Amino acid sequence: MFQHVLPVLFFVLAPDLIFTAGISDSDRGNGSLENRLVISIDSVTGASLYAEDDETEVITRSFSPGRIPKALIVHADPKNDNLTAALRDRMAEILVSQGWEVEVRSLYEDSFNPVATADEVSYQKPSPDSIDPQVAEYQALITKADAIVLVYPLWWKQPPAMLKGWQDRVFSYGFAYEFVNNSPDSVISLLAGKKLLIINVAASSKDTYEDQGYLHYLDLADASLYGASGIELARRHIIYSSTKMGMNEKKDCLEELSTLVPLIMPSY
Repeated sequence: MFQHVLPVLFFVLAPDLIFTAGISDSDRGNGSLENRLVISIDSVTGASLYAEDDETEVITRSFSPGRIPKALIVHADPKNDNLTAALRDRMAEILVSQGWEVEVRSLYEDSFNPVATADEVSYQKPSPDSIDPQVAEYQALITKADAIVLVYPLWWKQPPAMLKGWQDRVFSYGFAYEFVNNSPDSVISLLAGKKLLIINVAASSKDTYEDQGYLHYLDLADASLYGASGIELARRHIIYSSTKMGMNEKKDCLEELSTLVPLIMPSY
């Protein structure tokens, strides 16, 4: 499962992999756990971004029915050996350490098909048996999650096409929103109460995004989609000028993620 690359650690997560913390000894022995993943971090797997003597043990199982905070991390980057992947992994570790149940999904590892069909972009509620299993699986995860964390690079100041296609197909009519009396001016939000954190990596500077209006464009597009769904955009956290960053700056970016967790805490 592990690949040895420099300068960052990465691990490929199976599609149904769940991170969770706080597993009791009884849980360990009763067969309820699906898997155990031990992440060993050393000079070979990427000590330049992670402490050489660090070792994290993570227990894996499915989302529990209880009131334990649950987060779905969706990664949309074809590379697993870069800063984006390190941010994904570190965010999962931080959440687990704070008692969250976390599922990490990579759209590229899932070979997600981003091409929407005519039926998927129509304003008709589909029958359950007509929904693509890939789409239905993500919709089920979103339904269970309290928070969604999107981690992806910005290419040409825009999200990857893979992520856009995922949004088009998953946040569909009848799942994310509905209309009142078939009027697009009257929307019923079906995913209210959930929170969204977006973590982006950008090559350009913050001044470029702000002065040229790109940041405003990104916020407008996400406000339209997630606003209609009722999901609260807690924060867009952009790491600017990433290609000019030194290793110490990248380490700081990873540790800074802990400050974002309070923004997505569920209200219960």
